[in-house]
Amino acid sequence: MAGPTMNEPRDDFRLLTRRERDVLLAMMEGCSARDICRRSYLSMPTVRSHIRSILRKLGVSSQLAAVARAYRADWPGVDDRRASA
Repeated sequence: MAGPTMNEPRDDFRLLTRRERDVLLAMMEGCSARDICRRSYLSMPTVRSHIRSILRKLGVSSQLAAVARAYRADWPGVDDRRASA
């Protein structure tokens, strides 16, 4: 899977499932995997699976890189983040 082009940095975010988007948003809020488990009522293996999938789909190798990529792409957008809070 090729990485994003300079013209379309947000395209890879469309590949995320709804649950993966929720997990990424929680990561952007500074939540740990354990925090995400608690707030979403998911098991640790499930959360870790979602995180691995996010990293693969975004073409990054760490949670920090995924969060940085999301902020650089202004994903999902400041207004969207406020609406979900």
